[in-house]
Amino acid sequence: MLELLREIERKMPWVPVILVTDRGRSVACLPNRMRVFALVRFADLQTQLQPRIETARRTAALWHLAEAVRRSTLPPALRRALVRSLRQAGSRPFRNVAELANAVRCAPVTLFQQFRQAAAEPATLNRLLGALVILRAHQLRDLGLGWKAVGARLGFHRSTLNRKARTWPGCTLTELERIGADQLVAAFATEYVGPLLR
Repeated sequence: MLELLREIERKMPWVPVILVTDRGRSVACLPNRMRVFALVRFADLQTQLQPRIETARRTAALWHLAEAVRRSTLPPALRRALVRSLRQAGSRPFRNVAELANAVRCAPVTLFQQFRQAAAEPATLNRLLGALVILRAHQLRDLGLGWKAVGARLGFHRSTLNRKARTWPGCTLTELERIGADQLVAAFATEYVGPLLR
């Protein structure tokens, strides 16, 4: 199994892997750097596999973007930070630049400066992170959670989510529900990631 996971990671690093295992089997034997998108126990297969597949399907586009950023010529600190933020957006997006900078062991001012030099106005790293929060919020809402539960899951009050949605993509949470996931991810890629990779 480990060899197969290594092969997938080497040849298709953007593919989210869902590992299905039995309760007694420990995943502690997985190398630390090996990425597994989700873990589902055999006992939870009926209730957990389909939601995990849906989440992976919706997150796969962000993993593709992360891979494009990883191969880019962006400054190393910014590249690491963007890859980390894109990959983590499918679970719990970073709340702000300070949190992201801490995760990648870099000074926030370095990330701010490198992003400003690489991005087109009016994009900022804070706005990009806010857009990732909105993508995840939209995903959770599509899975059936109410906005209050979505906010609680992401660590934001509903009013903060509403404010972030007004910043990007420029609508209320109610209007956000009517936007398709693919359309939203495409808009994110065009507005935030595309200009960085030109």
